[in-house]
Amino acid sequence: MTNLEALITNVELCSKVDGCSTVTFPTLKKLSVNDALTGRELADLELDVSFPCFPDVVTIWSSVSKCVWQQLLERKPRAVSITGLGTFHIQKWRSFENGEVLTFQRPLFSLSRTVAQIRELQHASVPVPDELKKVSVSYKKIHSDIPYSEEVVQNCMQETLNFFYFILTNREDTDFILKDVGTLAIRGTEVTMAFCKDFLLSLNKSTYVVEKLLTKKWVILDQEESLSPRCFRRVYQLPLFEIRAVPRRASLSDEEIVTEFESALSSMGIRGNVSD
Repeated sequence: MTNLEALITNVELCSKVDGCSTVTFPTLKKLSVNDALTGRELADLELDVSFPCFPDVVTIWSSVSKCVWQQLLERKPRAVSITGLGTFHIQKWRSFENGEVLTFQRPLFSLSRTVAQIRELQHASVPVPDELKKVSVSYKKIHSDIPYSEEVVQNCMQETLNFFYFILTNREDTDFILKDVGTLAIRGTEVTMAFCKDFLLSLNKSTYVVEKLLTKKWVILDQEESLSPRCFRRVYQLPLFEIRAVPRRASLSDEEIVTEFESALSSMGIRGNVSD
């Protein structure tokens, strides 16, 4: 793993050199050296010193992902927002095939306006239906699952997002990985939200439905990549804080996926009604 402290220190220095507003990461710096923290430092972070190998930034964000997953799987649908990143919600299609009614549940992600405006990112945000209850990921809920104070959780999330914003401002590419949910990939000005297969199965309860969603590209699987030969870029992977060279991914925009989905349903004689 990349040395987190060195990485964020470079960003701090860069922000000063470029005359930008000073960007600092006091909480991330403490978390980045967790294997060397003393009992006093652990107490300062309000950590459980008896925890054998206490969590780091990745674990905090894994808890964020868990909250998103749980909220989206609630029996009563809702839209779940990660403040400063974007909002998830589920769109449903019902169809009659081979003598049975199938429900297609497609997860959708709308990028935060704050992120989109950083460098005019091309992302077709699908409006959240008015009837859906809108909730935000709770710092208190995340804090209850891991041995960090609510303040440390909030600061860790905000500082990670501040790093994310800086990388985008610097016109770098990035993958923001939400464990067991999916990956937000930004390449140039193109935005793709790809989802984990297990997450899609949890939503649809049918391998057939999931395979159909993937085959028709109505959703994109986070393990799939359409590669452009000899076209590699440096990509920051968050919240892992790793840097690696990856091939550029060619994918349909959300708007194109929705259009293709509705067209395909129509050609099959299926009503593409959206319901809650």
